[in-house]
Amino acid sequence: MRSIRVKFEQAKDIVDFVKTASGYNYDIDVRCGSVVVDAKSLVGVMAVASRRVVEIVAHTEECGELLARVACYAA
Repeated sequence: MRSIRVKFEQAKDIVDFVKTASGYNYDIDVRCGSVVVDAKSLVGVMAVASRRVVEIVAHTEECGELLARVACYAA
């Protein structure tokens, strides 16, 4: 399991992130405090991640490509 802290400034950033996350076969979560949502759920990510620093958690060690793709949102 690996993670990165990010902040999405615009709704378009969240849409792009969810599209990216949906392309991977492993589980990915977005965590904000005690709230955890599926990173592949647009509604869930919009609800918790808009203009807040959140943690993206990939449930695999083979996620280097994903982390590189979302590094532009790093907080």
